Parts: sequence; structure tokens; C-alpha cells
Amino acid sequence: MAWIDDLVYRLWLLRTIMDSKALDANEFVLCVLLIFWSDFDLTQDIDYIEYFAGTGNLSKCMKAAKYKTTRLDLKYHDVPKNSKRSNYMDLNSGSGFALAMLLMMKGKLGSFACHFGIKCSSFCKVNIGTSMRSACSAIGCTLHKSVRVSNKLLERTCCLILLCTALGGCWSLEQPSGSLLEYYPTWRFILAMIFSIGGPQSVTVVKWWMRHYDSATAKRHYAFSNSPRVLRLNRGRLHNPPSKRQAIKTCEKYKDKTGKTRFKGTKHLRATEVYPMPFARAVVDLIEEMKASSRGQPELGDAVPPATTTLAMEWKSDHELWEFVEFDQVFTYLRGSKRLNIPPEFRPLIPKKI
Repeated sequence: MAWIDDLVYRLWLLRTIMDSKALDANEFVLCVLLIFWSDFDLTQDIDYIEYFAGTGNLSKCMKAAKYKTTRLDLKYHDVPKNSKRSNYMDLNSGSGFALAMLLMMKGKLGSFACHFGIKCSSFCKVNIGTSMRSACSAIGCTLHKSVRVSNKLLERTCCLILLCTALGGCWSLEQPSGSLLEYYPTWRFILAMIFSIGGPQSVTVVKWWMRHYDSATAKRHYAFSNSPRVLRLNRGRLHNPPSKRQAIKTCEKYKDKTGKTRFKGTKHLRATEVYPMPFARAVVDLIEEMKASSRGQPELGDAVPPATTTLAMEWKSDHELWEFVEFDQVFTYLRGSKRLNIPPEFRPLIPKKI
């Protein structure tokens, strides 16, 4: 299929635009090729993918609007405690990351969209006492497992966004206001890559009040997207905000045994993770405009080299940007698959392990 040659070349173009500091071909791009060579259905017919879907209100509305939709979330599959199998709905597992990439590759070429409502708990301000994150050091204190897990999730999400961009898709990523995710080095880096290729408005950030979409709380949110049409989610200032007595408290302060002030979430906090249905319907109304205005996909020249040639080109990497992603985990999972059938011309280029 010619599109895999185009995809590998576009991924190569994405890393060259930023002075060769991007992904290592022996890792992420090889994982993409291993999926392509495996016995999976790669029919490109998906219109919308929702990652970290939770209750899946976005997907439900997309499906109701006759879009072919799929969604992933950790809670959709439980693995028994003593099982040796990984959770294929967990983006941090080898099978989960492979499935996430496979679904992205099944999106309609140049005409699909995906959304990432990535878990915010480790990036929010309430968690700063544990994560030790800040705008200047968004990586946080990696002595804590929760910080390492969140960093891995975000770096893998960055890979999926680059894959989506190379395939000509439209992506969006949402976080609550105050989340420090936007300062994470790898995130800032891929935004710079896409902006360098797509030019003005190839990366757009929007902020809005969820109360405008009938949320029980005012709650401010922000989102990044490679479509400027995402700005239409902002409905302006919040008029007649609830009084302090009427407002639902999602967190509260308390003092620990040493007298230090701390914060904890209330029973109302988890409900704010669910997108209100009016918000989901607003996204459905925008989706065609967003797909049509997506930017950042590298332009191809008159002659695109075959993937064998592109793979043999120079692929340097700044490994500090991908410290937690663990490409070897998913590579090992795919390389050992019984479904895998590597073409003879590629076998000298594909290692057995990385």
C-alpha cells in the first residue's frame, strides 16, 4: 500500500523540521511498521476516535450522528490479578499502545478526528504537593509512581498526536484549567514541530466555561487542537456565576497533623470528569469544520521514496524528550506476535529487540 510509504516519509519530515530532535526510527516508526505488517484489519473507515473516553459521551453523540466511532478507556477491561495478560485498554501497556496506534491507522485518510481527554490528576494544582510539578519543571518528582505513570501516558499521547497529524487527521486534547500538562517539555516540542510545518493557526488553544454547557459546576477548561475551528467552543464570559453558597465544592482544604494546609477532592469531584451532553453535541456540530481545517500534515514532493529507503535515512533522537515512553515494551509485544509477517526486503532493517 502506497499510503504506508507516505506515512513513514511524513514522520521523517516531522522530525527533520526541528533539527533532528524527535523520534528514533528504531522505536516508534518501527512499531508503526510492525502493526502494518501484522494480520490486522487496516480498513481505513473510522470517523472518530475517543481516547480516555470514560463514560464516552463524545462517542455516543458521534455515533448518534451516524459517524463510525470507537473509544478506549482503562476501565473498559479488567485483568485478573494473577493474569499474565496485559490490559489492552491501558495505553501504558504494550497491547494498549499497539491498539491505540492501530485504531489511529484505521482512521479515514485525511478525514478523521480524535480526542484525548487525558487523565489530569497528576498535572492538576491540587496534586502539586505530591507531584512537585511547576511551569518550570512539569516533569515533576519521578520518585512517585503516579508521576512516572502520567508522564508515560502523556509521552505516548504525544506519539499518537504526531501519528494523527502525519495521517492528515484532526486532533484535540482537553484539560481542566490549571493543569500543568501544557508545560511538559515533550508536549511543547511536538506543538513546535506541528507549528513549524503548518504555520499560523496550525496549533490553536481555546478556553471555555463548562457551565455554558449545563455543567453542575462553572469549571474552566482548555484544549489544544490542530484546527482553528476549536475556538468556537468558547462562548464568552460567564454571566451570573453561582454564589459561594450555591457553588458545588469539588475540593476542600484541611490541616494535617503537622499543621500543614492540604487539599483533597470531595464526592463531587469525579462527576466533573464527565463531559455534559450539550458539550458533546457542540463538538459534533463542529467536527466537519474541524476536519476540513486541520493543519500540520507535511506536504509530499513529486516522488516519495519507499519505506525501505526512508527507514535507512538518518533518524537522530533527543532521548530526554522520551524518557518515560518505553517504546521497547510495545516493540517486544509486536515483534513476538504470531500475526507478524515482515517482508523480505525489510528483514535486514528490523532488529529482534531494541
